[in-house]
Amino acid sequence: MQNQNKKNYGIALFLILIGFTFNSHGDEFDNEQPTVLITGSNRNIGLEFVKEFSKRNWNVIATTRRPDDAKELNKFAAKNNNVNIELLDITNNQDISNLASKYQNQTIDILLNNAGLTPRYLSAFRRLSAVEEDIARESFEINALGTMKVIQAFMSNVEQSDNGKIIALSSKASSFGERLKVPMMYSYAMSKAALNSMIYSLSFETKKKNIIVISLSPGMVNTTPGTSLMGAIEIDESVTKMMVVIENLTMEQNGLFLDYEDGRTIDW
Repeated sequence: MQNQNKKNYGIALFLILIGFTFNSHGDEFDNEQPTVLITGSNRNIGLEFVKEFSKRNWNVIATTRRPDDAKELNKFAAKNNNVNIELLDITNNQDISNLASKYQNQTIDILLNNAGLTPRYLSAFRRLSAVEEDIARESFEINALGTMKVIQAFMSNVEQSDNGKIIALSSKASSFGERLKVPMMYSYAMSKAALNSMIYSLSFETKKKNIIVISLSPGMVNTTPGTSLMGAIEIDESVTKMMVVIENLTMEQNGLFLDYEDGRTIDW
């Protein structure tokens, strides 16, 4: 009986230690440095944002749906103690709630909504008759609703910042003024237009909170290493230029749709 009690005590102590480690992870940051939370951090633009913010000595909360599979992100984080990798599927309410609870006391200076669903090259050119309803629904769920839910969950964290910013990566495909005048990307374009509408509406709230919120186009980016796409820019160029735009944002740009190149306003 005594051995059983010792065993139970050992299990309880182990569980307490696990819980303590998990809950305190968000407090390991140097709070003298600013903090950014990035969704979709496992590859491409999201991963490049992680690297750039980390190099500039920001605390980085790098989220991904499958942390164990994010090999390059894990390798980078292992060498940079200002990067925390966290589980987050932006369509999963429990994931969002868990992460918000874990970082409830952490000031977030930039909430960078990068996670999104983009069409495969061939499917992008399907005509209306070939648009798949389940793909269209998933596009809205991720690109518009998922981003909205993340912003809802972390708004109070951004409010704690003296210079809070909420960034949502959008696309010129959503722009009535600047999109290609061809029938393509139905699901993607519709979902990004919905995202832009949400950001515009949100801007009337954030202005009162002294938070800048914008939609930001990364340009046409080549996200397939080792290939070339006519007119496309490389990931590092897109991210480097977006970093400049984000750094120089002013309240006058609150609620606008901006271009990565020079921060100019894109027509809705």
